[in-house]
Amino acid sequence: MNQVNKMPKKKDTRFINEEGRALMLGNEAVVRGCLEAGVSYVAQYPGTPTSDIGETFHQILREQPELNDYIVHHWAINEAVASSECAGAAWTGCKVLNPMKHVGLNVASDPLSVIALNGPNPGGMVILVGSDPGSLGSHQEQNERFYTWMFHFPCFEPHTPQECKDYTKLAFELSERFDTVFEIRTSTRSAHSRGFVELGAIQKGKKKGHFKRNIPKYNSLPPHAINNHIRLYERIEKIREIIPDLNVNRSIPGTNKIGIITSGMPFGYTMEALNQLNLTNVPVLKLGIIYPLNYQEITNFLKNLEKVVIIEELEPFLEVKVAEIAQKHDLNVEIIGEKYFQKHDEYSTGLVATGLAKVFDKAPPKEIKTAVDYFESQKDIIPSRFPTFCAGCPERATLYSILKATNHLENTVVCGDIGCFVMSFFPPQECSDLIICMSGGLSAAIGMSTKTDQKVVAFIGDSTFLHTGMSPLAEAANYDSNVLLFIFENSWTAMTGHQPVLGLTERKLSIEKICEAIGVNWLRVEDSYNPKHLTSTIEKALETKGLKVIIIRRECALQAHRWRMNQIRKLEQEGKKVQEVVYQISGCQMCHECSRILSCPAIRRTEEEGYETMKIDQDRCVKCGVCYEICPNGAIHKTTFDALEEKVPFREM
Repeated sequence: MNQVNKMPKKKDTRFINEEGRALMLGNEAVVRGCLEAGVSYVAQYPGTPTSDIGETFHQILREQPELNDYIVHHWAINEAVASSECAGAAWTGCKVLNPMKHVGLNVASDPLSVIALNGPNPGGMVILVGSDPGSLGSHQEQNERFYTWMFHFPCFEPHTPQECKDYTKLAFELSERFDTVFEIRTSTRSAHSRGFVELGAIQKGKKKGHFKRNIPKYNSLPPHAINNHIRLYERIEKIREIIPDLNVNRSIPGTNKIGIITSGMPFGYTMEALNQLNLTNVPVLKLGIIYPLNYQEITNFLKNLEKVVIIEELEPFLEVKVAEIAQKHDLNVEIIGEKYFQKHDEYSTGLVATGLAKVFDKAPPKEIKTAVDYFESQKDIIPSRFPTFCAGCPERATLYSILKATNHLENTVVCGDIGCFVMSFFPPQECSDLIICMSGGLSAAIGMSTKTDQKVVAFIGDSTFLHTGMSPLAEAANYDSNVLLFIFENSWTAMTGHQPVLGLTERKLSIEKICEAIGVNWLRVEDSYNPKHLTSTIEKALETKGLKVIIIRRECALQAHRWRMNQIRKLEQEGKKVQEVVYQISGCQMCHECSRILSCPAIRRTEEEGYETMKIDQDRCVKCGVCYEICPNGAIHKTTFDALEEKVPFREM
């Protein structure tokens, strides 16, 4: 085993080879496209489904350290900062990638609205937006495609990993050529679907660029703003004209008088649905670029049809644009979409087939009913579970103390926020009354506290605090708002894959000092693994008028447990003995303090010798000891083995 652990990790040749094929996720294919395009700067704030783009860049830079001379990847403090960073690098002549999730585009929209006017030349700039129909990893499923029209971002929407790579390269080429910010729009499915990708030559990006002054271009203020706006319209029309030459749109011929226009992942569902319905003669226009649309391509497809079905996830973006083109060119064709296809949630082959069956007046295929019946039959077999916190999570322990201090939220409102603690609104805690957006909890709490006599509590994570949380905290401090704010300082952006929290993971920033500098007078730093002390502190805070801030300083349990186990393995490999702590339950009174209020997933109900009791699963327990501290009946016991040997506690933050 020791020999295996010492074996060097092999480099990922998918990002080294310059010929052949490689199996890649859509996000990995985007990164490969960046390498082949000669990208030299990437900045992003982590957010599903785009986080692993940054993770992949970091992996490449670790495995090929010589590339650090050519490629920079920054985990930015927020999306607006990332976009402006990228623009600055592009204006020195570099190619830059700016990934974000769909709601991140809201944050980045302020700088991007101006950057789009200015244009990225002399470099090239591509934003990658990961959409999330179905809210698989987000707090809403906003249809961000309307930004492409508002800001004039020509937008490619890939379906396969190969298209992810190809469209990325093409977007950079066109961005430089037309001085225009381009967008690649993926979805959770296309970002994380896997497929083979043909590899090409890798280009080294610029080590250094040079900024050349051009005040009319880079200062979008009157009168230059108007001129840049006019220039942007001119660029969009030039791009519109060349779309047929790009070969990104594909027309599948057919003799049926009803045709289909679609793009991205819905294209795959559409083709499978047509196959299930045995509709082999339906013409299909698969769009690789969804904005702008080439008028000639669209009218050529529409002119011989009686109806055109637009199959797209979420609001009717393409439907509106295609209908507009049909009307302008006086085409007598019915454009239908939302009439048969829902405007919410992600699509599936079954959903598309059901909609198309209605359009073509066919009975839904038996395969769909069989699949639905099979799915429904599994509901009674597979238990339904709410998402929950990991065993040992310091946020779970904090929620326990909040529930105890407020008599289960009696006369208390909890303004939640974005982070792992969004799960606090699920049973059994039900400890979050509202969620808006990053730092929206504290902002809402400021307004709420002025208009209610209820106790107002707000949550914010450390990454969110740095992202956009300092501004509302400054306001709360200025007005001395009657709010109790919990800042969860766990040192990792845990919900999106444990990216570092800029400045905190490296111990370069102090949230405590930032709060003091902002003007927070009532400030405490607490450890949720000491629940009785934390409960007492919360009680005192709620008795105090004005702004109160409690920083919960305890590392994410997953990362802390991984680090601790690595330390233990190292010591054992050196032949040293390590102290071990085990928590066990005996004499349980079944009060459910540990299972329903703390609700640790490492604790379960079982039966022993005919009696019901609670039991700790040792393979899930991370030895945080919170259950031991809170058990009111002393039924949880702590046993220390090899007490005189080396002790490996959780690392201090």
